Amino acid sequence: MNPVGIIGNFNLDIVVGGLEARPAWDSEVMAEGYERRVAGTAGYMAMALQALGLQPVILSSIGQDSEGAYLLEELQRMDIPADGIVTLENHQTPTSFVIVHKDGSRAIVSVLGAHHEFGNEMYKQKQHLLSSCEEVMICGNYLLPKFTVVDALEAAIEQKKQGKKIYFDPSWDPHGWKEATKKNTLELIKHVDVCLLNETEICHLTAEDDWKKAIKILGNYCHEVVVKLGGKGAAALVDGEVHTVEGYQVPVVDTTGAGDTFDMGYLFANRKAWPVEKKLDFANKMASIIISQESRETYPNLMVHLSEKM
Repeated sequence: MNPVGIIGNFNLDIVVGGLEARPAWDSEVMAEGYERRVAGTAGYMAMALQALGLQPVILSSIGQDSEGAYLLEELQRMDIPADGIVTLENHQTPTSFVIVHKDGSRAIVSVLGAHHEFGNEMYKQKQHLLSSCEEVMICGNYLLPKFTVVDALEAAIEQKKQGKKIYFDPSWDPHGWKEATKKNTLELIKHVDVCLLNETEICHLTAEDDWKKAIKILGNYCHEVVVKLGGKGAAALVDGEVHTVEGYQVPVVDTTGAGDTFDMGYLFANRKAWPVEKKLDFANKMASIIISQESRETYPNLMVHLSEKM
């Protein structure tokens, strides 16, 4: 099968788990343990795709340091190509420090490092690697200062002309959803085939307090809009009609990477041309498996993890 291109933030996560509460300033709390992970929106998506039998192609940047070497070694171990990842001297590998509460909720502090330098020039240097891709996912643009949604718009138009199906998940905006950012994001969404956001993101983007109103607004820009609703399920507006499915009630251990895994489940189901409700349900199942796991050593496998749940 043709690979899937991913243009976005690829980084290391240092996940500190099992906290009762976040530490206050000038205080110290104890955690149950920590884990290093291949991560970032692009990293979590790539591993979810690989588990489903689809080859990912990542375009991103890391630093030439021990953390970057670890990420490349892990990709090699998982047989995920790293040709599209630019390694930069004198830059730190992008790293997120993730504090996970006992109820599965999280707080994140991120260091952009080499992501400060990923821009149009690097994209153009590596875009030939997307030539055989069937879809291109553009993600995490708010964390790539030189590859803004304006730059992503140019890439989306270019890739769409080449016959690619364009997916988009901007993730959370750490800069406060400024009006210019929202305006440019909506312009980009006009050239996207499938737009995927969570409930909080879509409400901030549209300045609505109800996802049901927000999804209809985005429907004026994109014919397929998906909203991730966590334990409440998921919704999709396709050609003007809203479809919903319920969520799965599972023990919540860690929600990190769940939305990215959902996205790739939906993409996989789209390739299968399944009905909308089945696509949403499949993506929900993948996300529910992820949030109930303590680590990210394994991802939902179509045959092993999902067959009895389909």
